[in-house]
Amino acid sequence: MQERFIKILSTRLIDERLIEQAAADNIRIDCTGFINTHPIENPRAIEQIKFYAGQQITALFTSPNAVEAACAHIDRQPQWTIFCLSGSTKTALLKHFSEESIIAAAPNAAELIPRIMADKPLNTCVFFCGNKHLNTIPKAFLKNNMDLKEVVVYETIFSPKKINQSYDGILFFSPSAAESFFSVNKTDTKTILFSVGKTTEKAIREFTDNPVITAGFPAAENIIEDVRNYFISK
Repeated sequence: MQERFIKILSTRLIDERLIEQAAADNIRIDCTGFINTHPIENPRAIEQIKFYAGQQITALFTSPNAVEAACAHIDRQPQWTIFCLSGSTKTALLKHFSEESIIAAAPNAAELIPRIMADKPLNTCVFFCGNKHLNTIPKAFLKNNMDLKEVVVYETIFSPKKINQSYDGILFFSPSAAESFFSVNKTDTKTILFSVGKTTEKAIREFTDNPVITAGFPAAENIIEDVRNYFISK
């Protein structure tokens, strides 16, 4: 009798090493991207990045895409103090900045905001972001009467695809991917949904009542470990 695999769909590409490790536990992961991201080529945005690279600012990052898009136009490490999301965003930053530059990191924007407010930054605060970012951070600055400059450094483009098979679980890594996926798909009531963080979980719950399991740390390794724990270890 053929052994049954746990069938998982990831809504973005993930490291082949993680796919191979999951396969060893009879977990088959199919990867289909539901969004595309592109660095902004707008001359004004590039000019803003280069300007702030020469300033002592407090920089905010909530996406590794924003990190790479901004740092592509920076010749040497700026004198920035940085607040960021943990996981892949912080990992991306550490390729360009020292650990000492990062004042605080948190799993999601809601938990990062109190760290920023407690620090009471005196420098200009600049949020390097994508065109479809949530308003969690800007709203918090507005509520606390603090000025925030936003520099859009990359754009997110939906790439929805119709899925014509059922999966035991689906992995989501961003609110945009969830929105793109559900724009053309519905999930079987038995499908378990896995979220990389609370913000993404909130977006998923706008489209479905299926169970959602949210990773304790925002990284692909952790979300796949949640899959393993749910289907293999329980």
